[in-house]
Amino acid sequence: MRRTLIGAAAVLAGAGLVPAAAEAQAETQMPAAAADASEVALPTGDTVGIAPDGTLELPGGSAFTVGRDPGGDRVVVPLDAVDELAAGEYDTAEFNVDSPGEGFAAASEEAPNLTVTGEWIDGSAPDQLAVSWVRVGTDQGGGPEFVEGGTAELALEPGRYHLVTMMYKGAEEDDADVVSSIQEIRVGENPVEVLVDGSKAKPLGFDLDRETAAESVMLEVFSHGPGHEEGGGAWLGLWAFPGGDLYAVPSVRLGGRHDVGYVLREGLASPEGTADPYSYNLFRKGSGGFRGDLTPPVADEDLARIDADYQSLGAGGVLNRQDLSDHPVYDGWAYSGTGQVALPSSRTEFFTAGPDLTWEHRGWFPYEGGPGSPWDLVHHRSGALEPGSVQDMTWNNAPLSVGIDNNGQDWPPGTFVRWDEYESLYFAPWMFSSATGGEGIHSEYLPGKITLSQDGEVLAQHSEIGLGVSAADVPAGELTLDATADREASWTPLGTRSDAQWTFDYDPAGNPVLPVSVVEFAASGIVNGAATAGAVQDVHLEFAQQPGADAQQCAAMTFDVSFDDGATWTPVPVDRDGNTATAELRLPEHPGFVSVRFTAADENGNTVRHETIRSYAIA
Repeated sequence: MRRTLIGAAAVLAGAGLVPAAAEAQAETQMPAAAADASEVALPTGDTVGIAPDGTLELPGGSAFTVGRDPGGDRVVVPLDAVDELAAGEYDTAEFNVDSPGEGFAAASEEAPNLTVTGEWIDGSAPDQLAVSWVRVGTDQGGGPEFVEGGTAELALEPGRYHLVTMMYKGAEEDDADVVSSIQEIRVGENPVEVLVDGSKAKPLGFDLDRETAAESVMLEVFSHGPGHEEGGGAWLGLWAFPGGDLYAVPSVRLGGRHDVGYVLREGLASPEGTADPYSYNLFRKGSGGFRGDLTPPVADEDLARIDADYQSLGAGGVLNRQDLSDHPVYDGWAYSGTGQVALPSSRTEFFTAGPDLTWEHRGWFPYEGGPGSPWDLVHHRSGALEPGSVQDMTWNNAPLSVGIDNNGQDWPPGTFVRWDEYESLYFAPWMFSSATGGEGIHSEYLPGKITLSQDGEVLAQHSEIGLGVSAADVPAGELTLDATADREASWTPLGTRSDAQWTFDYDPAGNPVLPVSVVEFAASGIVNGAATAGAVQDVHLEFAQQPGADAQQCAAMTFDVSFDDGATWTPVPVDRDGNTATAELRLPEHPGFVSVRFTAADENGNTVRHETIRSYAIA
């Protein structure tokens, strides 16, 4: 359940269809939200981004406790603010990120009849305690309740309950330690006292073949009754960067046919200075509560391995790496990080593998100026990985050009799409992308101009690359979309300008994936964003339609090149065979840049023209 209404509304807001929410001004160590995401300012000043796929973008260097209210909305509280929340300085509703300003029903006026006391591993009181609960045999739950110290008082009707708790120490630090528990209790007519005994806690994690340092951790602890729906039952989550030590109290006597247990996602990397860097991004589902070995051995040979080559795009620096592990039952609600990688460099990366787990990978270049500043997201997707498999993956591939392929991501649903669910059309071409090695580059908050017109009449315009328009305002017929973007990025000298125009037939009752295309471009001998001066390159061109569109054959294709940033253009002869073509390109004997321009038409008369200045360099 990753597609939420708030996410969809945010996409349309970012695309200029509806007014966008005011941007939060708090600076963070990582992008707080993408252009197609909603930004929610917590009362603490932290900014939480809600991407359209429902995943959270949380500030780096912080730790958050996450719970769901009875309606299913997520409540995200910085650990270092729990004391103020417990003291009444904040209202829990202010931390509701899915429906900002809407929160819990009024607290029960009944006298408390349950006291939950947490004791830390050494017998001291924890800094904070979070509690959620569900009545056994049902999905009727409550919480989360956050309290300062180790004691929470609740008013529950008589019955059997599962209590889900998290205790925290070191909330003022980046690496807060956590003790989790799930236990079953019975509430009767008389007051009940329950102890969460941290002295019985065991370490929670993974026993790996190699020494590692934690980079991020996500932990979900839950008890969902029969017929579970989003928001029902008991659920607590933790997101921390880099994360501290995790512990759990072993569970006993948990009944009621509940889906009760935990999901642990952890990103780890080799210690700083390791000669041959490596990383792990791991997933584990624990059933029946906290049972069995809570830190089981995980051998490298049982994981999927990716040998990653991180090129630069013509400049040194770092790429911040994150991965999303998605499960058909246990959604990934945030990306887990495995630290920064130097550019250029290589790294061995290990992933939990199995048929029910799919992986999306991304890297982001440092951005400047806070939320709303341009930055690049580099995307790859592995999907489901097999244990023991080995594959190569090259990042930051040039040449750069205009792209329309989401590269396997499930959101947004397309770059040119009739979005029937929201009665709108959405246009968001990727203006400085790569078509090599299954990679896509999505430039967020990219200034420019995008215009939709029909028969010479402008239907909609926007000053950022992303445009939404009500479907009712667009009649059947030929549409023209023009998009132009300029940029100056600190992480690359490439891709300073792209310009594109598409003309295509629009049928309001036809395929919602619109019939648009680009010419995808690959050239031999490009390493770290540059080819060797004087080289003769083998060039491969492909007429590439938007995935999911009605199949069309290429009817015409041209290729031009410029070595003076677009001041003059020279046609390059191509040998086309259907949807693909080849060419040879001789580069100048001196350093500089290669700019590219393409045109193409399909058999139905839909056309595209696009050019990119400084697609790659000549060294």
